[in-house]
Amino acid sequence: MSSSHVQRECEKWLLDFWLPEKFGLKFEKKRLKMQGRGEFEFDAVSFDMKIIGNISTASAFTHRGSFGSGKKSKLRADCLMLALCSAEKKLMILTEASMHELAIREQADGRLPLDIEFHHVELPATLKQKLAISQAEASMENRGTSQRST
Repeated sequence: MSSSHVQRECEKWLLDFWLPEKFGLKFEKKRLKMQGRGEFEFDAVSFDMKIIGNISTASAFTHRGSFGSGKKSKLRADCLMLALCSAEKKLMILTEASMHELAIREQADGRLPLDIEFHHVELPATLKQKLAISQAEASMENRGTSQRST
C-alpha cells in the first residue's frame, strides 16, 4: 500500500513556509465546528482563525490522461467543507496546475463557491520530485488492484 508521508511532507512545507510567507500568519491543521453540529479538520487554519484552507496535492488527471471524476468529487467535497465554515478567507491550495485549472473552470461555471480563493503553489523541486514518484506508485497500485478484481 502506498504511503501518504510525502503528501504530509508537502502539507507541512505549505503550513510552515508558504502560508506564513503569503499571509504573514502562523497556520496549523485544526478541527473546526461547521454550520450546524458537524466538525471538520481543515489542513490550514491561521492562528487568528480568520483564514481556513484545504490542501490538495492531487492531479486532476487519471493515469490515462483524462479528468478523474473522483478527483473532481474530492475537490467539490473539500470546497463544501470550506463553504460550511465561517472565515474571512477560504482557501484551496493546489500543488498541481491541472487541478488548479479544473477548480477555476468549475468555479467560473458556477459549480464551486465564489468566496473560495484557489492558489496554485509550486513546491520546491525536491518535494515535487518525491510527490511525482509517490503519485506514480499509488497509480500503479490502484491499477493493479482493479486489474485483479476483474
